[in-house]
Amino acid sequence: MHIAFNGLFLLPPMGGLETYLRELSRALLQRLDAPRLTLLLTPQGHEKLSGEDWASEATLVPYPRLGRNGLRAFSELGLFGPVADLRRADVIHSIALTGPLYSRAARVLTVADVTWITHPGTNESSATHKLWRAVVPKVAARSDEVITISQAAARDVTTHLGVPADRLTTTLLAGTPLARATPTPPAQLRERLGLGDGPIVLNVGQKGDHRNLDRLVRSMVAVREAVPGAQLIMPGPPSAEHEATLRRLADQAGISAAVHLPGFLPLEDIEGLYAEARAFVLPSLVEGFGLPVLEAMQRGTPVACTRDTAPSEIAGDAALTFDPLSESEIAASIVRLLQDDALRGKLTERGLARAATFTWARCAEETMAVYERALTR
Repeated sequence: MHIAFNGLFLLPPMGGLETYLRELSRALLQRLDAPRLTLLLTPQGHEKLSGEDWASEATLVPYPRLGRNGLRAFSELGLFGPVADLRRADVIHSIALTGPLYSRAARVLTVADVTWITHPGTNESSATHKLWRAVVPKVAARSDEVITISQAAARDVTTHLGVPADRLTTTLLAGTPLARATPTPPAQLRERLGLGDGPIVLNVGQKGDHRNLDRLVRSMVAVREAVPGAQLIMPGPPSAEHEATLRRLADQAGISAAVHLPGFLPLEDIEGLYAEARAFVLPSLVEGFGLPVLEAMQRGTPVACTRDTAPSEIAGDAALTFDPLSESEIAASIVRLLQDDALRGKLTERGLARAATFTWARCAEETMAVYERALTR
């Protein structure tokens, strides 16, 4: 079987979607029935992935014209299919919402979430958002199979995109390898990031409106009253508008020295933060999966997250859960994690056990089954 991955979206670093493409490729190539794998990429994506230890077993092709800013989505819709057909792909797998409307190959589309529909925020008037609203339902309708990455996301995709159940499959993700980087030593990390000596509350990821980080910042007022030295740090993709809002909220609340927005950090620092943090908190209103929750559990970091969402689905009984609209509940969960050593130990033990059940090998097996079904259509 010859699989062509649509990697034109990849402009690293991108967080969860980059991890998905990288680790799924690795796991597929490790199978006894490994498919022939071709990744059609932007030049930036090609540069990033060509250094992977599995890259020599796949064909990585940079397409500067197809990946050009302003034309990428149109390239995916109209040109990617013919290019994949020329390469005699059996299946095209598009990872990030948009993909070819026409191709001789079977088409598989991953829709990680529909936050761009349910929580567009300030992006609602952007050209990209309007394009997604117009195009993604058509791409999903023309796809032979659609993949989601949690049952919560599957419900949203059915509701908002109308994908029928017989063409919709949930394949759970796994985390990034634990050996990906040596953690930065705690003293060095704290000094460079200005974290002081207090306990660290960690949130990793994007800064979109659906992440509900304004309430997390405001909840730190109550957290600091109970645990005066507590520090909140939120590394991830920079977003000038959202970060300015969060800094303004922290300043208004008088806790600006305790709220840190460092943007992207090297992997060594991220690993160091997971190791040093007393609590990982994800207060999102909605998520497709919530990969940082799984990565925190894999590393033994106690988790608190929103109940009745994909992250709580992933965490199971290995996390505290709260109402994301209640700042007092968010704060109470954080304080419990910071003050209760026994609770942290219990959640760490449960988290490690639960995280071990999420593997890229399983994701690859379930994805291969999707490819087989797509070919039969």
